[in-house]
Amino acid sequence: MQPTVFISRELKKDSPFRLRLEAIGAEVRGQSLIEFTPVDFGTAPPCDWVFFYSKKAVRFFFEGLDGAAPDTLKWAALGRGTAAALSARGITPDFIGTGEPEGVAAAFAEEAASRRVLFPQARHSRQSIQQLLEGKIQAASLVVYDNRPLESFNIPFCQVLTFTSPLNAEAYFGKYALQEGQAVVAIGSTTAAALHRLGVKEVAVADAPSEEGLAAAVAALLNGG
Repeated sequence: MQPTVFISRELKKDSPFRLRLEAIGAEVRGQSLIEFTPVDFGTAPPCDWVFFYSKKAVRFFFEGLDGAAPDTLKWAALGRGTAAALSARGITPDFIGTGEPEGVAAAFAEEAASRRVLFPQARHSRQSIQQLLEGKIQAASLVVYDNRPLESFNIPFCQVLTFTSPLNAEAYFGKYALQEGQAVVAIGSTTAAALHRLGVKEVAVADAPSEEGLAAAVAALLNGG
């Protein structure tokens, strides 16, 4: 029987996650369980750094920004995907993290100690980096988009469930229970912790918070590793 894999993300045709798993015979179903809408914010408060948690934060910040950002700003990204979103807008990030909050916070604290740092984010952001950097920087939150779980969706039974954020996990398990024969993969420790709170006892965590890392974790499960 062909194994089926769900991931809580809309996938492009050339998605590394899709390509690797389809190459080993899996059927991949990608769907975000969250809806995103812009939040009007107008201008950003004065700051030295702007730190982005996600590609969507980059998108909604620049689409909603009233005027151009000052040339003196420094730019930071949680991980490579977010950094790529900045690069696509002609901005070279001054700091690129690994995607894991603890390590990113430690490294960024050295770069931005005592500086004013703006965090464009979702309304329901968990503010992981801000919390870890409390007292080390001058942090300011700026809500640039809303993120709400979908109220209606249908996900057929899949052998592997792959979650890319805590909110996606909450949306899924708010509707479905974990069934016998299903395995669960998380993009990182924050999402894994959310899954544990939702009652999922066994969670495989990707070695890297990327589609490549997630695909490797899923492939290991499908191969009995």
